[in-house]
Amino acid sequence: MSLNTKETMQKLLKYIFLIILALFSLGQIGRIQLNEVIVFYAHDIFIAIWLVLVVSKHYQKIMSLVKKYFSNYLTYSVIAWIGVGLVINFISHGLSIIPLLYIARAIIYLLFALSLQIVMPFSSKLHRRSWMLVGLFIAISGLLQYLFFPDTRFLKYLGWDDHYFRLIGTQLDPNFTGIILTITFFITQGLWKKQDWIKISSSVLLAGTILFTYSRASFFSFIIGSFLIIFIGLIKSRQKNIFLSIIIGLFIILIPFLPRPDGEGVKLERTASISARIESNQLSLNSLNKYEWVFGKGLFTYQNKTSQKTFWPTTAHFPSNLIVFLFTSTGVIGLGLSLIILYKIGRYLYQKDIYIFTAFIAILIHSQFNHTLFQPFVWLWITTQILTIEATKT
Repeated sequence: MSLNTKETMQKLLKYIFLIILALFSLGQIGRIQLNEVIVFYAHDIFIAIWLVLVVSKHYQKIMSLVKKYFSNYLTYSVIAWIGVGLVINFISHGLSIIPLLYIARAIIYLLFALSLQIVMPFSSKLHRRSWMLVGLFIAISGLLQYLFFPDTRFLKYLGWDDHYFRLIGTQLDPNFTGIILTITFFITQGLWKKQDWIKISSSVLLAGTILFTYSRASFFSFIIGSFLIIFIGLIKSRQKNIFLSIIIGLFIILIPFLPRPDGEGVKLERTASISARIESNQLSLNSLNKYEWVFGKGLFTYQNKTSQKTFWPTTAHFPSNLIVFLFTSTGVIGLGLSLIILYKIGRYLYQKDIYIFTAFIAILIHSQFNHTLFQPFVWLWITTQILTIEATKT
């Protein structure tokens, strides 16, 4: 490849990357729905274009990274076990394209994350700043929605939950918007060592918008994650994080003083959503046959049959708790293998970057209440952060 051709390709990939970030920030607004089963997002199109261009030029480098991160007995065991579970499910219930589409998207996002450190001349910190800007856009647009368009109950007729005076953002969901804002907050803390005006103003904006989601799972993830950063800082460097201590203190103090207009969603003591999640998890566990306790129902196979018929897909088909989801999907052995992988990822991140580690832990906490880890936007976000953690500018 000539120098001019290489520079042209580099510039083209840079523009595609910026388009992907811009479309990602649009969230569910960029949803493209083909039918009740098949859905993809506008940024998926450009990720596909990106991968075609990168793989055609850097196939060997991609494969070397795949071997570096995924060529081990644990990964092989998980892949084999997932395959066995899917085959058994297809034999018992017939072939379904749904789990294959979910798995394909998860793999494509992983390949995209891997390819970033090959073709983009950036440092890990510069990459995180790009995603931080995406998070700030989501925060600002969400705040504008909350201030000027708080009544979003009409979305119920499109298959979404109806929310009143809650910040739902471009995800059209306060819980998933809340966790995206939370991990953006944690990533922001690691981008500047000193408390300059960018870090202070961004942190205040993100913490404030998290409050207006009224998402208790996001509150819990944010509070635990913040205390974790403070605690790790004391252990590793014996430094007190006064700034973060003030932020988390104000956050907790302000929770009781949040506006509480009429509506169930703003009542932090509400129990309806808790009961629904418990019922969803119990339904999935009770539906297991004897052999499914060992092999599971198959990864990403629909487990809960909802009575509501809607053109829009819903994560209500899956248990809201990550442990229950993994267990019912892959059985007791698959759950054990998955927990080992999550532990190894956490240990790796703890050694490399405490802020990405905290974001990862926050997602796992949030995943005990929502189908968070494998939500497409969260999955794409966290995989790009993890797999570019060692990126250095060349």
